[in-house]
Amino acid sequence: MQILSEITENKGLAIALGYFDGIHLGHRKILSTLTQQAKMEGLKTAVVTFETNPANYFNKEKIPDIQNFKDKELILKSLGIDYLYELNFELYKDLSAHDYLKNVLVKYLEPKIIVVGYNHTFGKDRTGNPSFLKDYESNYNYKCIVVPEYKYKDKEEVSSTIIRKRINYGHLNAVKAFLGRYFSVRNSVIKGQKIARTLGYPTANIVWPDSMIKLPYGVYFGFVQIDSKMNPALISWGNKPTLTKGDEEILEAHIYDFDENIYGKIIKVIFVKKLRDQENFGNIRVLITQLQKDYKAFEKWARIMK
Repeated sequence: MQILSEITENKGLAIALGYFDGIHLGHRKILSTLTQQAKMEGLKTAVVTFETNPANYFNKEKIPDIQNFKDKELILKSLGIDYLYELNFELYKDLSAHDYLKNVLVKYLEPKIIVVGYNHTFGKDRTGNPSFLKDYESNYNYKCIVVPEYKYKDKEEVSSTIIRKRINYGHLNAVKAFLGRYFSVRNSVIKGQKIARTLGYPTANIVWPDSMIKLPYGVYFGFVQIDSKMNPALISWGNKPTLTKGDEEILEAHIYDFDENIYGKIIKVIFVKKLRDQENFGNIRVLITQLQKDYKAFEKWARIMK
């Protein structure tokens, strides 16, 4: 998959429009429609999106992402997308829907197929929508395919907004059901205070990206992906109230049966199951006793998952 930060001439594509935050099951329906239609017509595929969520330009509170762009890129590549356009929304936010369609999409890409979700909007004041795209099909010689609302098991609405709420509440099973995969966070391993190592539980530490939605503080079972290998991990996410004074947040993962130097390496921390909430145990002795209980439960789980 070729990743581009600006649109240059690349005509005759089948394209999908949207921000695709999380690439949940509804998004996957749009993308599978794109690839299937493109295959039938013998066309290359492209996803046209933006580096930042356009909704953040119109909402008072910033909307956090469900995943970072690297994960989005990897998933789109795995789905067989040929081109990914990650555009700077600042350059397009003042264009009318017709200007964006005519002077950007049609001028440079001359799409033969445009696939959008039923609720997709674009252009200044969000005047572009599926009906708008349908109206201009004959003018610009493309076919617009509108993918209807996707419902989980034909009952529950699937949307990025709902998934964010479920992440906020820590409903990991529901998040997995809607995403089609476990929720995860990716970043590079940093050096910590090595307190966990002195307690007998060395951890790989990463900073939770500011742009991403956050889970509730707590201790979790999950995995750490290093390169392509999945390793069971006991994960702690929070501000370590027993050991530190302050609000600095840290994501720590004790990787089962692992003792390699991975400082600076990019890893993915995958959340499977919550063990308990974060607690202030008052002193380190009580904390160590709790860590031993946590590890005993984790070790039993890890041996099954290993």
